Amino acid sequence: MKLLYVITSTDVGGAEKSLVSLVKTISPLHTVRVVSLKPCGPVAAQLQALGASVTSLEMTGAGLGCVSKLKQEIKTFQPDIVHALLFRAIEFARLACAGLNVKLITTPHFDLSQKPLWMRWLDRTLKNLDSVSTAESVSTFNYLRDIQGYPPSKTLLITNSVEKSLFFKDNFIRTQMRQKNNFSKDDIIFISVARLAPVKNPLDLVQAFSNIIPTCPHAKLILVGEGELKQDLENFIKVNLLEKNIFLVGAQRNINEWLNMADVFVLLSKEESLPLALLEAQQVGLPCIVSKVGDMPRQIIHGQNGFVCNSTDETLVSCLLTELYTNTRLRERMGQENFKKAHLVPDSNQQYERLYEQIANL
Repeated sequence: MKLLYVITSTDVGGAEKSLVSLVKTISPLHTVRVVSLKPCGPVAAQLQALGASVTSLEMTGAGLGCVSKLKQEIKTFQPDIVHALLFRAIEFARLACAGLNVKLITTPHFDLSQKPLWMRWLDRTLKNLDSVSTAESVSTFNYLRDIQGYPPSKTLLITNSVEKSLFFKDNFIRTQMRQKNNFSKDDIIFISVARLAPVKNPLDLVQAFSNIIPTCPHAKLILVGEGELKQDLENFIKVNLLEKNIFLVGAQRNINEWLNMADVFVLLSKEESLPLALLEAQQVGLPCIVSKVGDMPRQIIHGQNGFVCNSTDETLVSCLLTELYTNTRLRERMGQENFKKAHLVPDSNQQYERLYEQIANL
Protein backbone atom coordinates (compact mmCIF):
# COMPACT_ATOMS: atom_id res chain seq x y z
CA MET A 1 0.00 0.00 0.00
CA LYS A 2 1.17 3.55 -0.75
CA LEU A 3 0.44 6.14 1.93
CA LEU A 4 0.89 9.88 1.56
CA TYR A 5 0.90 11.91 4.78
CA VAL A 6 0.32 15.64 4.54
CA ILE A 7 1.22 17.76 7.56
CA THR A 8 1.52 21.50 8.06
CA SER A 9 5.06 21.32 9.48
CA THR A 10 7.78 18.96 10.61
CA ASP A 11 8.78 21.07 13.60
CA VAL A 12 8.63 19.67 17.14
CA GLY A 13 5.02 19.24 18.29
CA GLY A 14 2.39 16.74 19.30
CA ALA A 15 1.00 16.09 15.81
CA GLU A 16 4.50 15.74 14.40
CA LYS A 17 5.45 13.30 17.18
CA SER A 18 2.29 11.28 16.47
CA LEU A 19 3.24 11.10 12.81
CA VAL A 20 6.73 9.78 13.64
CA SER A 21 5.20 7.06 15.81
CA LEU A 22 2.68 6.16 13.13
CA VAL A 23 5.28 6.01 10.34
CA LYS A 24 7.43 3.80 12.56
CA THR A 25 4.58 1.27 12.62
CA ILE A 26 3.50 1.65 8.99
CA SER A 27 6.73 2.04 7.00
CA PRO A 28 8.13 -1.52 7.34
CA LEU A 29 5.20 -2.93 5.35
CA HIS A 30 4.11 -0.01 3.15
CA THR A 31 5.54 2.74 0.93
CA VAL A 32 5.35 6.01 2.82
CA ARG A 33 5.79 9.59 1.62
CA VAL A 34 5.41 12.71 3.77
CA VAL A 35 4.63 16.17 2.40
CA SER A 36 5.23 19.10 4.75
CA LEU A 37 3.63 22.39 3.74
CA LYS A 38 6.27 24.41 5.61
CA PRO A 39 10.05 24.04 5.19
CA CYS A 40 11.41 20.83 6.70
CA GLY A 41 12.08 20.93 10.43
CA PRO A 42 13.90 18.54 12.78
CA VAL A 43 11.18 15.87 12.60
CA ALA A 44 11.81 15.41 8.86
CA ALA A 45 15.11 13.67 9.58
CA GLN A 46 13.40 11.28 12.00
CA LEU A 47 10.82 10.39 9.36
CA GLN A 48 13.51 9.79 6.74
CA ALA A 49 15.42 7.56 9.16
CA LEU A 50 12.28 5.43 9.44
CA GLY A 51 12.21 4.90 5.67
CA ALA A 52 9.75 7.58 4.59
CA SER A 53 10.54 9.97 1.77
CA VAL A 54 9.97 13.57 2.86
CA THR A 55 9.44 16.69 0.79
CA SER A 56 8.46 20.28 1.57
CA LEU A 57 6.23 22.61 -0.41
CA GLU A 58 8.19 25.53 1.13
CA MET A 59 5.00 27.33 2.10
CA THR A 60 5.19 31.03 3.00
CA GLY A 61 2.35 33.33 3.99
CA ALA A 62 -1.15 32.03 3.32
CA GLY A 63 0.32 29.40 1.02
CA LEU A 64 -2.65 29.07 -1.29
CA GLY A 65 -0.33 28.14 -4.15
CA CYS A 66 0.45 24.96 -2.24
CA VAL A 67 -2.84 23.38 -3.28
CA SER A 68 -1.72 22.98 -6.91
CA LYS A 69 1.71 21.75 -5.78
CA LEU A 70 0.10 19.21 -3.47
CA LYS A 71 -2.24 18.05 -6.22
CA GLN A 72 0.79 17.40 -8.40
CA GLU A 73 2.48 15.45 -5.60
CA ILE A 74 -0.62 13.28 -5.31
CA LYS A 75 -0.80 12.69 -9.06
CA THR A 76 2.89 11.75 -9.20
CA PHE A 77 2.94 9.47 -6.15
CA GLN A 78 -0.52 7.95 -6.79
CA PRO A 79 -1.18 6.96 -3.17
CA ASP A 80 -3.84 4.49 -2.09
CA ILE A 81 -4.61 6.79 0.85
CA VAL A 82 -3.84 10.40 1.77
CA HIS A 83 -3.80 11.13 5.51
CA ALA A 84 -3.73 14.83 6.48
CA LEU A 85 -2.91 16.25 9.92
CA LEU A 86 -3.33 19.83 11.27
CA PHE A 87 -5.61 22.56 9.95
CA ARG A 88 -3.97 23.92 6.81
CA ALA A 89 -2.74 20.49 5.74
CA ILE A 90 -6.29 19.17 6.08
CA GLU A 91 -7.94 21.97 4.12
CA PHE A 92 -5.27 21.98 1.39
CA ALA A 93 -5.44 18.18 1.11
CA ARG A 94 -9.22 18.33 0.78
CA LEU A 95 -8.94 20.79 -2.10
CA ALA A 96 -6.03 18.93 -3.73
CA CYS A 97 -7.78 15.54 -3.58
CA ALA A 98 -11.05 16.87 -5.00
CA GLY A 99 -11.72 15.22 -8.35
CA LEU A 100 -8.77 12.80 -8.12
CA ASN A 101 -10.68 9.79 -6.80
CA VAL A 102 -8.27 9.52 -3.86
CA LYS A 103 -9.27 8.25 -0.41
CA LEU A 104 -8.65 10.96 2.20
CA ILE A 105 -8.39 10.60 5.99
CA THR A 106 -8.10 13.68 8.20
CA THR A 107 -7.02 14.06 11.84
CA PRO A 108 -7.03 17.59 13.37
CA HIS A 109 -4.69 17.26 16.38
CA PHE A 110 -5.94 20.60 17.74
CA ASP A 111 -9.03 22.07 19.41
CA LEU A 112 -11.08 23.49 16.54
CA SER A 113 -13.67 24.90 18.95
CA GLN A 114 -11.16 27.54 20.07
CA LYS A 115 -10.22 28.67 16.56
CA PRO A 116 -11.56 31.75 14.71
CA LEU A 117 -14.98 31.66 13.06
CA TRP A 118 -13.51 31.63 9.51
CA MET A 119 -11.50 28.48 10.28
CA ARG A 120 -14.54 26.70 11.68
CA TRP A 121 -16.63 27.82 8.68
CA LEU A 122 -14.03 26.61 6.18
CA ASP A 123 -13.74 23.27 7.93
CA ARG A 124 -17.52 22.85 7.98
CA THR A 125 -17.70 23.72 4.28
CA LEU A 126 -15.06 21.20 3.15
CA LYS A 127 -15.65 18.36 5.61
CA ASN A 128 -17.64 16.19 3.22
CA LEU A 129 -14.57 15.77 0.98
CA ASP A 130 -13.14 13.35 3.58
CA SER A 131 -13.47 9.62 3.07
CA VAL A 132 -13.08 9.23 6.84
CA SER A 133 -12.55 11.83 9.55
CA THR A 134 -10.79 10.71 12.74
CA ALA A 135 -10.61 12.56 16.04
CA GLU A 136 -7.71 12.13 18.46
CA SER A 137 -9.76 13.05 21.55
CA VAL A 138 -13.32 12.70 22.83
CA SER A 139 -13.75 16.48 23.00
CA THR A 140 -12.69 16.87 19.34
CA PHE A 141 -14.88 13.95 18.29
CA ASN A 142 -17.95 15.46 19.97
CA TYR A 143 -17.26 18.89 18.49
CA LEU A 144 -16.80 17.60 14.94
CA ARG A 145 -19.94 15.50 15.07
CA ASP A 146 -22.29 17.70 17.11
CA ILE A 147 -21.20 21.24 16.17
CA GLN A 148 -19.43 20.96 12.82
CA GLY A 149 -21.97 18.46 11.49
CA TYR A 150 -19.55 15.71 10.48
CA PRO A 151 -21.50 12.64 9.32
CA PRO A 152 -21.52 10.00 12.10
CA SER A 153 -21.00 7.17 9.61
CA LYS A 154 -17.66 8.64 8.48
CA THR A 155 -16.37 10.03 11.79
CA LEU A 156 -14.25 7.84 14.07
CA LEU A 157 -12.64 8.26 17.47
CA ILE A 158 -9.02 7.08 17.58
CA THR A 159 -7.56 8.64 20.69
CA ASN A 160 -3.89 9.57 20.98
CA SER A 161 -1.61 7.00 22.55
CA VAL A 162 2.06 6.70 23.49
CA GLU A 163 4.51 3.93 22.66
CA LYS A 164 4.94 1.92 25.85
CA SER A 165 8.47 0.93 24.85
CA LEU A 166 9.56 4.59 24.83
CA PHE A 167 7.96 5.83 28.07
CA PHE A 168 8.25 3.86 31.30
CA LYS A 169 9.06 4.31 34.96
CA ASP A 170 12.73 3.66 35.79
CA ASN A 171 14.30 4.46 39.18
CA PHE A 172 17.83 3.97 37.84
CA ILE A 173 17.24 6.65 35.19
CA ARG A 174 15.77 8.89 37.90
CA THR A 175 18.90 8.64 40.06
CA GLN A 176 21.24 9.02 37.09
CA MET A 177 19.47 12.11 35.72
CA ARG A 178 19.36 13.80 39.12
CA GLN A 179 23.08 13.30 39.58
CA LYS A 180 23.82 14.48 36.05
CA ASN A 181 21.76 17.67 36.48
CA ASN A 182 22.86 18.40 40.07
CA PHE A 183 19.54 17.80 41.79
CA SER A 184 19.46 16.21 45.23
CA LYS A 185 17.17 13.43 46.41
CA ASP A 186 15.40 16.02 48.60
CA ASP A 187 14.42 18.20 45.65
CA ILE A 188 10.79 17.96 44.52
CA ILE A 189 10.88 18.50 40.78
CA PHE A 190 7.90 19.80 38.80
CA ILE A 191 8.18 19.46 35.03
CA SER A 192 6.29 20.90 32.06
CA VAL A 193 6.90 19.63 28.53
CA ALA A 194 5.44 22.09 26.02
CA ARG A 195 6.26 24.82 23.54
CA LEU A 196 7.10 28.11 25.23
CA ALA A 197 4.13 29.72 23.52
CA PRO A 198 1.14 31.73 24.80
CA VAL A 199 -1.29 28.86 24.17
CA LYS A 200 0.74 26.67 26.58
CA ASN A 201 0.68 29.42 29.22
CA PRO A 202 4.17 29.05 30.74
CA LEU A 203 4.21 32.60 32.15
CA ASP A 204 1.27 31.91 34.47
CA LEU A 205 2.97 28.68 35.53
CA VAL A 206 6.26 30.33 36.53
CA GLN A 207 4.37 33.10 38.33
CA ALA A 208 2.35 30.60 40.36
CA PHE A 209 5.46 28.53 41.02
CA SER A 210 7.44 31.54 42.23
CA ASN A 211 4.81 32.05 44.96
CA ILE A 212 5.63 28.74 46.64
CA ILE A 213 9.42 29.13 46.86
CA PRO A 214 9.47 30.82 50.31
CA THR A 215 7.63 27.88 51.92
CA CYS A 216 8.87 25.13 49.57
CA PRO A 217 12.64 25.73 49.37
CA HIS A 218 13.41 22.40 47.65
CA ALA A 219 10.86 22.95 44.87
CA LYS A 220 12.32 22.98 41.36
CA LEU A 221 10.56 23.65 38.04
CA ILE A 222 11.88 22.41 34.71
CA LEU A 223 10.43 23.71 31.45
CA VAL A 224 11.24 21.47 28.47
CA GLY A 225 10.66 23.17 25.11
CA GLU A 226 11.43 26.15 22.92
CA GLY A 227 9.25 29.02 21.77
CA GLU A 228 8.65 32.73 21.42
CA LEU A 229 8.19 33.30 25.17
CA LYS A 230 11.67 32.07 26.07
CA GLN A 231 13.10 35.57 26.47
CA ASP A 232 10.16 36.69 28.65
CA LEU A 233 10.64 33.64 30.85
CA GLU A 234 14.38 34.23 31.13
CA ASN A 235 13.71 37.84 32.16
CA PHE A 236 11.17 36.76 34.80
CA ILE A 237 13.60 34.22 36.26
CA LYS A 238 16.44 36.74 36.36
CA VAL A 239 14.43 39.64 37.83
CA ASN A 240 12.97 37.42 40.57
CA LEU A 241 16.30 35.68 41.35
CA LEU A 242 14.88 32.24 40.55
CA GLU A 243 17.90 30.78 38.74
CA LYS A 244 18.24 28.06 41.41
CA ASN A 245 14.58 27.06 41.21
CA ILE A 246 13.36 27.39 37.60
CA PHE A 247 15.26 25.89 34.66
CA LEU A 248 14.69 26.33 30.93
CA VAL A 249 16.36 23.31 29.33
CA GLY A 250 15.19 23.81 25.73
CA ALA A 251 13.95 21.07 23.41
CA GLN A 252 15.00 17.57 24.44
CA ARG A 253 14.75 14.25 22.61
CA ASN A 254 15.10 12.01 25.68
CA ILE A 255 11.79 13.07 27.24
CA ASN A 256 11.41 9.76 29.09
CA GLU A 257 14.57 10.51 31.07
CA TRP A 258 13.45 14.01 32.01
CA LEU A 259 10.04 12.75 33.12
CA ASN A 260 11.62 10.01 35.23
CA MET A 261 13.73 12.61 37.00
CA ALA A 262 10.62 14.57 38.00
CA ASP A 263 8.01 14.17 40.74
CA VAL A 264 5.04 16.07 39.27
CA PHE A 265 3.93 16.96 35.73
CA VAL A 266 2.23 20.33 35.08
CA LEU A 267 0.47 21.57 31.92
CA LEU A 268 -1.58 24.77 32.15
CA SER A 269 -2.53 25.17 28.47
CA LYS A 270 -5.28 27.52 27.33
CA GLU A 271 -6.17 25.13 24.47
CA GLU A 272 -5.63 21.40 24.04
CA SER A 273 -7.15 18.32 22.46
CA LEU A 274 -5.43 15.34 24.09
CA PRO A 275 -1.74 16.26 24.52
CA LEU A 276 0.86 13.53 24.10
CA ALA A 277 2.96 15.15 26.82
CA LEU A 278 0.26 14.36 29.36
CA LEU A 279 -0.05 10.75 28.20
CA GLU A 280 3.74 10.38 28.41
CA ALA A 281 3.79 11.71 31.98
CA GLN A 282 0.99 9.34 32.98
CA GLN A 283 2.85 6.39 31.49
CA VAL A 284 5.91 7.26 33.57
CA GLY A 285 3.64 7.37 36.63
CA LEU A 286 3.66 11.07 37.52
CA PRO A 287 0.83 12.87 39.32
CA CYS A 288 -0.41 15.70 37.09
CA ILE A 289 -1.71 19.23 37.46
CA VAL A 290 -3.59 20.27 34.32
CA SER A 291 -5.94 22.97 33.09
CA LYS A 292 -9.60 22.40 32.39
CA VAL A 293 -9.41 22.20 28.58
CA GLY A 294 -9.86 19.49 25.94
CA ASP A 295 -9.65 15.92 27.18
CA MET A 296 -7.33 16.71 30.07
CA PRO A 297 -10.18 16.66 32.64
CA ARG A 298 -11.14 13.24 31.27
CA GLN A 299 -7.62 11.94 31.75
CA ILE A 300 -7.07 13.53 35.14
CA ILE A 301 -9.78 13.03 37.74
CA HIS A 302 -9.46 15.83 40.28
CA GLY A 303 -8.10 14.44 43.53
CA GLN A 304 -7.63 10.92 42.15
CA ASN A 305 -4.65 10.96 39.79
CA GLY A 306 -3.93 14.68 39.85
CA PHE A 307 -5.58 18.07 40.00
CA VAL A 308 -7.60 20.03 37.42
CA CYS A 309 -7.75 23.83 37.57
CA ASN A 310 -8.37 27.09 35.78
CA SER A 311 -4.95 27.84 34.29
CA THR A 312 -5.17 31.55 35.08
CA ASP A 313 -6.10 31.10 38.76
CA GLU A 314 -2.65 31.85 40.13
CA THR A 315 -3.60 31.35 43.79
CA LEU A 316 -5.23 27.97 43.17
CA VAL A 317 -2.33 26.74 41.04
CA SER A 318 0.12 27.76 43.79
CA CYS A 319 -1.98 25.86 46.35
CA LEU A 320 -2.01 22.72 44.21
CA LEU A 321 1.73 22.91 43.65
CA THR A 322 2.24 23.27 47.40
CA GLU A 323 -0.05 20.31 48.16
CA LEU A 324 1.91 17.98 45.90
CA TYR A 325 5.20 19.35 47.22
CA THR A 326 4.35 18.62 50.85
CA ASN A 327 2.28 15.43 50.57
CA THR A 328 4.56 12.54 49.61
CA ARG A 329 1.90 9.85 50.05
CA LEU A 330 -0.54 11.76 47.81
CA ARG A 331 2.11 12.11 45.08
CA GLU A 332 2.80 8.39 45.22
CA ARG A 333 -0.88 7.40 45.18
CA MET A 334 -1.72 9.71 42.27
CA GLY A 335 1.33 8.53 40.34
CA GLN A 336 0.32 4.89 40.77
CA GLU A 337 -3.19 5.69 39.52
CA ASN A 338 -1.76 7.31 36.40
CA PHE A 339 0.59 4.41 35.77
CA LYS A 340 -2.30 1.94 35.90
CA LYS A 341 -4.57 4.12 33.76
CA ALA A 342 -1.93 4.70 31.07
CA HIS A 343 -1.51 1.01 30.41
CA LEU A 344 -5.19 0.64 29.55
CA VAL A 345 -4.96 3.05 26.57
CA PRO A 346 -5.29 1.21 23.21
CA ASP A 347 -2.56 1.57 20.58
CA SER A 348 -3.72 4.20 18.08
CA ASN A 349 -1.12 3.12 15.49
CA GLN A 350 -2.59 -0.36 15.27
CA GLN A 351 -6.06 1.15 14.92
CA TYR A 352 -4.90 3.33 12.03
CA GLU A 353 -3.22 0.37 10.38
CA ARG A 354 -6.53 -1.53 10.43
CA LEU A 355 -8.37 1.55 9.17
CA TYR A 356 -6.00 1.91 6.22
CA GLU A 357 -6.62 -1.69 5.22
CA GLN A 358 -10.38 -1.22 5.45
CA ILE A 359 -10.41 2.03 3.49
CA ALA A 360 -8.06 0.74 0.78
CA ASN A 361 -10.28 -2.25 0.16
CA LEU A 362 -13.50 -0.27 -0.26
